[in-house]
Amino acid sequence: MSQAAVERAPVAVLFVQGAGVQAHDADRALADTLAQELGDRFQVVFPRLPGEADPDTEAWKRAIAAEAHRAGAAIVVAHSAGAANVADLMAEGRYGRDMPRLRGLFLLAPPFVGPGGWALEGFHLDHATSRQSLDGLPLHLYFGSADATVPPAHATLYAAVFPDAAIHRLRDCDHQFAGHLGRVAHDIRGVVDAPA
Repeated sequence: MSQAAVERAPVAVLFVQGAGVQAHDADRALADTLAQELGDRFQVVFPRLPGEADPDTEAWKRAIAAEAHRAGAAIVVAHSAGAANVADLMAEGRYGRDMPRLRGLFLLAPPFVGPGGWALEGFHLDHATSRQSLDGLPLHLYFGSADATVPPAHATLYAAVFPDAAIHRLRDCDHQFAGHLGRVAHDIRGVVDAPA
């Protein structure tokens, strides 16, 4: 492949769904809107994860890592329970091992699973993760003030685990980020266009 073809190839973005009955269908609007906001320079890949109504944490982490490799993802955007699973992969030190190297990671309304947050098995969000352990990966987390599913206070819990992350608190933003994905797209372009 020529250098010109490589430069024209769209940036692969893996969009990871949330959990629940028909969650993939519900999150399709997010993935489609993000693709529109990003434009032709990006290609958003939106796979269906297994057992979305009642996901197995480890099975989802394996599936997310496999899909990131399969898509050749440079960017991962994850929503809700999918975002919590991606955050946990990072906290476990699986970045660069199970998860491929990325240019940026963007987590939308990730519920915090651990002390002070939700109580579920199989999560490891119990100690700080340094920027060095993430190899300088730009990490952005977004929380909506009008989210009735994930309390906005979970932002503070994540800030303690990922002290170098950019934490965005969005006013009048609900769990499905209606009208707010332009902000996320802007931040993704900023990461992709930043000098190497």
